[in-house]
Parts: sequence; structure tokens; C-alpha cells
Amino acid sequence: MMRPEDFDFVSRLIKSKSGLVLSQDKTYLLESRLMPIARKRGLKDLTELIAALRGGDRVLVEEVVDAMTTNESFFFRDTKPFDQFRHVVLPHMIKERASKRHLRIWCAAASSGQEPYSLAMILEDFKSQLSGWRVEIIGTDISREILTKARAGLYSQFEVQRGLPIQLLVKYFQKKEDQWQISQEIRSKVQYKEFNLLEDFRPLGQFDIVYCRNVLIYFDQPTKTDVLARISALMPDDGFLFLGGAETVLGISDKFKPLARQRGIYQLNRPGAPDVDVSALEKIQAGASAAAGAASGTATGGFAFPKPKHMQTATGGTTASAGAGAATPPRPGLSTGTTARPTTPTGTGTTARPSTTGTTGTTGSTYSRPSTGTTGTAGSTGTAGSTYRRPLGTTGTAGSSGTGSTPPARPSTGTGSTGSGTTRPSTTFDRSRFGKPEDKK
Repeated sequence: MMRPEDFDFVSRLIKSKSGLVLSQDKTYLLESRLMPIARKRGLKDLTELIAALRGGDRVLVEEVVDAMTTNESFFFRDTKPFDQFRHVVLPHMIKERASKRHLRIWCAAASSGQEPYSLAMILEDFKSQLSGWRVEIIGTDISREILTKARAGLYSQFEVQRGLPIQLLVKYFQKKEDQWQISQEIRSKVQYKEFNLLEDFRPLGQFDIVYCRNVLIYFDQPTKTDVLARISALMPDDGFLFLGGAETVLGISDKFKPLARQRGIYQLNRPGAPDVDVSALEKIQAGASAAAGAASGTATGGFAFPKPKHMQTATGGTTASAGAGAATPPRPGLSTGTTARPTTPTGTGTTARPSTTGTTGTTGSTYSRPSTGTTGTAGSTGTAGSTYRRPLGTTGTAGSSGTGSTPPARPSTGTGSTGSGTTRPSTTFDRSRFGKPEDKK
């Protein structure tokens, strides 16, 4: 168990080296990440590990920071930022950079490389339009180990199944034993550099497009403001910044403004920021919404969800109102020769449920609902309360017929039952809170 003073020391160390903020409720997370390092070094417990950290072991500090950084990534993560790149940003840049024919993209916190490789695969679709262009993708991360994995471009079956379309897997990957390796053609489009977002950005050069997604959420607000200010200094007036779905510049930085009608993508908040045509993507988004609406029934004003069974007919329409004599479809799955449910006796102080005309069983069974407090059709009469009956297997009940033998009926109490056969005694408790029979189907 980590002592509070040790947690404070380690959390301050991690924040100073990476910007990552750890609150007190992350004690278990910290312990679970550090114990494997302690075991690997042959240390008895976390106390010995922290003592080594206090002693200034630089390699150990790097291992601890590396262990605490989140290396979660997958291909085409969240989809939308890549649709925006394909349909808005890239066409804009091809038009505006036609004379320079040079484009630089930065993927900050690139992790194991799925994000920059996703962009590289999109760029392949624009190969003819980018012929003669110099296009650079720079992927940076604080973790040396994770960058080694990114450069190799080797991914497990699980990793390639997360967001990667099957046609791109077939086109750009080769099977390597139990892993998949992205092609050399795609790997050559991305450069990887070890880099800390707390460091000076200027050595990286200028970037037209910056992906800094799902990074700022781990920083405190002053650090977020500082990082965004330094990113803006690297970008031209018509540059684009992509942030994660849970991130925003609002209330944090005045260096950027949201791109009109597009979430998660930002322009420089400068007089020189151009108007950007987003109509192509909006048409695609509108088409996708219309298709989804039609599939759910909302596009034509129908139900977004299937109607309850008791509101449907055999053709999918709405049934007639209760008490109108509409026939109830038979229950599926009952064997040939079972009989219909018996009719309801006239109970004392009970209200029966709405009635429908009984149906005739042929190859299956019939099912007739109880009637409301007035005389029903081929059913029964009742007063206040409810009567619930189990099938008794009697033949010749009012409104139904069946074939086959039936077990003997149980004796009945109450007066005024209609139809032939006998029924169970009526009950006098309120079953309204249990719902209607059809609600239990």
C-alpha cells in the first residue's frame, strides 16, 4: 500500500515530466502500473522503488513516466475526424497549396501509430491529385517503447479489427505469423520522433494540420492553455487543429475557433483564417442520417421502434380498438390439439379484462382474452377487479374449439359462468400493477 507522501511525490514527478495529472483516487492505478516495474528490477515493494526514484535514477524515471502514459489507439478512431480530413481539409489544402505543393501533418501523442497510418491510407486515395507533392506526416510520442512498435507497423488481430475496414486490411497489410504488418509503402509516409509536449515546439517546424486528439484531457487547464498557444504558433492562418470528442478550446484558449457546423475541428482565430467549404461532407452526413432514419421508420414519419405486439396486425398495421371485436392472432409454438383458454366466470367484486372474439383453433391452439365489465363477445361478463385463469384443457368453451383429449378440469367457485366446462376460482386482488397479458409476451 502506497503511503500518501509517496503518492504525492510520484504524482508531482509524473506531472513535471509529462504534464499528466493524477488525483488521489488514482492511487490504485499508480500502484498497478508501478508494481511490474518493481518486480522487473528485483525490488521488494513500492517503497524501494520510490526510494530509487528519490535517488534520481533517470532510467527508472523514464520507465515510470512511460508506464503511466496511456497508449490507447486504433485505426480511424471515432471515424468523423477522418471523414473531415478526407472531404473537407484535404480538398481545401490541395486547392490552396497548389503553388507550394507541400503539406505537413503532425500527429501529437501518436502512440502505436494507428492514427498517422490511417491518414497515410487516405492520402493514398489522393495519389493522382498529390502527384509531385511533398507530403510529410510526423508522429510524436513521449514513449520510446511505443514508438518502436509504431515504426514496425506490427499489429495483433485484435488491433486490426478495431476500426480498420476489411478492404484496407487486405490492401495494405501482410500476415506475419500471428500479427499483421502494414505495407512498407504506408510506413514510409510517416516519420516518428520521441517528443514531450511540455518541450519547446519550434524545432518541429510549421504544420498545416495538427492532430492532438485525446491528449489534453490528461492535463490541467494551465497546461492545456499553454499547449494550445504553442500549437497555434506553428500553424499558418489557414491551418486546422483536430481535438478529441471530449476536448474543446472553449474557455481554455482564444487561439482557435470551431470550424462552422463541424465538431472537433478548429481553425486559427486570426483575421486571415479563410472560409472553408464543408458542403461535400454535409451532403454525405445528411445522406447517412436520411438512410438511418428510413431504416428506423422515422424518415417517413413512422415509428422509430417496432410497435408493441398488441398494436400490430398480421400485416404490420394497427389493430382495432379494444372491444371492437377484432380477432386476436393465435399464440405460436403450441402443439396441435391443445384447447383454448376457458371463459371467465362472473366474479364477485372483480373486473375482467377487455374481450375479443374467440378464435377457432385448427392446427394449433386458440387464445381468447378476458372481457371487460360488460357482456363480451363469445366471452364472459364480470364486474370490478380482475380474473386470471390458466388453461384447463376443457373442450367446447364459448368462442373456441380444439381437438385432442384434455385433462380433467378443476372445480370452480363463483356464479354466472358462460360456456361449457369448468374454471378455476376467481381471484379478488388487483393485478393492474402486473400489466396486461399481452405485455408479458
